Amino acid sequence: MPSLKFFMFFLVQLGSTSAADRKNLYHDCSNATTFSRNSTYQSNLNFFLSSLVSNATRSNGFSNGFYNATAGQDPNKVYGLFLCRADVSPTTCRDCVNFATSDALKLCPVQKDTVIWYEECLFRYSNVSIFSTMDPSPMILLSNVNNVTEPARFKQLLGNTMNEAATQAADSSKRFATRKENFTTFEKLYCLVQCTPDLSSLECNSCLQQSFGGLPSDKKGGRIFSPSCYSRFELYPFYNDTATAAPPPPPPPTPVLSPPPPVSVARPEGKSGISSSIIIAIIAPTVVAVVLFIAGYCLLIRRARKKNSPPPEDNGKSLKSYFINHPNNLLLPIVCA
Repeated sequence: MPSLKFFMFFLVQLGSTSAADRKNLYHDCSNATTFSRNSTYQSNLNFFLSSLVSNATRSNGFSNGFYNATAGQDPNKVYGLFLCRADVSPTTCRDCVNFATSDALKLCPVQKDTVIWYEECLFRYSNVSIFSTMDPSPMILLSNVNNVTEPARFKQLLGNTMNEAATQAADSSKRFATRKENFTTFEKLYCLVQCTPDLSSLECNSCLQQSFGGLPSDKKGGRIFSPSCYSRFELYPFYNDTATAAPPPPPPPTPVLSPPPPVSVARPEGKSGISSSIIIAIIAPTVVAVVLFIAGYCLLIRRARKKNSPPPEDNGKSLKSYFINHPNNLLLPIVCA
């Protein structure tokens, strides 16, 4: 692993800048190899820079804030990328990259290996492959000049919050995360970390952990950036909290209502399957109907007896002779008083 180059600067506060007054926070091209003007490498570099400008008018790469590409063939091949802070808009990202493409040759006119850091984006190109490779050097520190109250408690809070953010960023596809925690009644700690998305989860976490060692834990703000990762904290909101908020959880699935199960009636073993209440409901009206029928029939028999009673001389005859003399009457096993 290359040795780390560490640079420190102090500032009170750096806010967002517009395209008109955008300035680089730092650039590194001092130890890079150089190319000759009008050489094949410069032609490839010019083609790479112009392609970024043309792509800036489209949504390619800018919608997710990361883009890498190559131009030309070895040994004059150019490898380039940019990374926008994940909380800025695509328009801000395009503006930052467009500014960087014109700014790069002013800052590093003949250097093959160039890294430039802006407030909203990182811009980098080289004559060797820089893709999917962690490069933590150089590390640049920008620190607030004001000290915090309760430095021991703040140091512990900062360390825990940054570690949580690093874990979250390493596990995300964008390699980006923000965290905020209460420090005092009136002050809140805001943290942001980001790696280039082409790094593995392990490489991203490793790069961030190395950067945390240089953060000024006794100051009210500070940031460290390298070619592969970026970390920052402040005691004021400096990132777009809406853009970094986690999406709301999906609504719970609509429950599917099922009809209640049929009520089973316990029946005595060996008995009929019809309940006693059903039997009573069937038999009761039947019995009543039979009783009514018998009562009506008996009434008809009495009237028939009165109408067809035998003459006096036959009063002594038996009931059998009565039915013989009146064959139209039926002999029923019913006794009517």
